Amino acid sequence: MSRTHADRLEAALAASPMFRDLAPPLRDSLARLATLEDLEKADALWNAGDPSDALTVIVSGRVKVVRHADTGDVILEMFGPGEAVGAVAVYNQIPYPATAIAMEPTTLLRLPRRDWFDLLERDPAFTRAVLLAMTRLNMALTRKLAGMHGTRVQSRVAALFLSLSARMGRETPEGVEIPLALSRQEIAELVGTTVETAIRVMSRWNREGVLLTGHDRFVIPDREALKLAGNVGDEE
Repeated sequence: MSRTHADRLEAALAASPMFRDLAPPLRDSLARLATLEDLEKADALWNAGDPSDALTVIVSGRVKVVRHADTGDVILEMFGPGEAVGAVAVYNQIPYPATAIAMEPTTLLRLPRRDWFDLLERDPAFTRAVLLAMTRLNMALTRKLAGMHGTRVQSRVAALFLSLSARMGRETPEGVEIPLALSRQEIAELVGTTVETAIRVMSRWNREGVLLTGHDRFVIPDREALKLAGNVGDEE
């Protein structure tokens, strides 16, 4: 391993919420086992059905998990820096159930599954934290899939951006800024609707000042106004 790569890897482990609190000997062991991988936008981390042979943690960039369907793709979840992608499949030793795609230039930390299980066995506190994180992810995905049925599109769009604001939003004089670029196609896939409907909802809300679309970002001037907008009107 080159010195530059080793330095990048050590910095990634030290910055990762999943690994930074590990005892130094454990983290040093990880640094000898893990690797970094750089992807470009639209590169696939894996496809549905591929073996889950490594734990994958995002160092920088963002990843979407996509389920392909006859009616079009559905984005099941998005992951950002510090988050593990596909950990449920790795832990259960099953093939990946969906495809993961880089949404922008992305750096990944990869740890072979056998070494991942060795770490879980050696650090009970870490194991509990991982299980809790995976349980929360499973619950979130279940709620998302259930919520895509029987609710109006604008309610789902509002819920999406309110969730993103809680997860990655930052307060600015204009309102809550979400520093994330999402195309209308990706918004449609996230909420389970057509691109045309996503365009109509987003354009109307941008005109009305409810949800502003900017360059590589969105701004919510008033969360309560967005909640209200999500509960009125109808879009199919």
